[in-house]
Amino acid sequence: ETESMGDENFIIEQLIENEILHKTDKVIIGSILPTVTDSQLITLLKGQNPKAMTKTIIDSLMKILQPLQPVMLVFEGDGEIDLSSWSLIAGLMERAVQECPRLLVVISSRNIPILPPDVEALQSKILQVKLSAFEKYETEIYLKELLGIRNKGIGVDRKLLDAIHFRANGCALFIEYIVTWALDKGMIE
Repeated sequence: ETESMGDENFIIEQLIENEILHKTDKVIIGSILPTVTDSQLITLLKGQNPKAMTKTIIDSLMKILQPLQPVMLVFEGDGEIDLSSWSLIAGLMERAVQECPRLLVVISSRNIPILPPDVEALQSKILQVKLSAFEKYETEIYLKELLGIRNKGIGVDRKLLDAIHFRANGCALFIEYIVTWALDKGMIE
C-alpha cells in the first residue's frame, strides 16, 4: 500500500472517494496527465473546443489545488511552450487570484519563454530569476546537506566531490539524483 501512495491513480481515486473530485474530473485530468485514466476514455475528449477544454481542466485542477494551498506548480521544459499550455497557465493564474491565492506558478526554462499574443497580459506578472550552475564549493555544501553532515565537521572526499560536480555539471537536481543513486547502491556511507 505504501508504494501505491505515490501513484497518480491511487491519489486520484482517493480524491474521488473523498468527494473532492468526480469521475469526470479523472478523465479531464487524464488529458494532461495520461497515466491517471484509460486512453480510450481520453479519446472521448477529442474534438472539444480548446478554450472550453482548458476551462474544464482548470476547474478540475482548482478542486485539487485549493485544499493543498500553499502549493507550487512547476512547468518545466527546454523547448518553446505551446499555446494550449500557455492558455492553461494563464487561466490558472487568473483563477488563482480569487480561488487559490497561495498558488505559485514556476516556469523553468533555459531560455526566456516567448509569450504568444493570446497571453501577453501575463508579461506584467512574470518575474524572471536567472539560475546558474553550482560552483564546486556550492556543490560541496549541497552534498553535505544531502548527506546530513553539513554541521557535523565532516568533510567530503575530494575525488567524490570532483566526480559528482563533473557529472552533474553543477545542476542541483542531477547532484541530488547522483547522491540518491549512490546511497541506494551503497556506494556512499
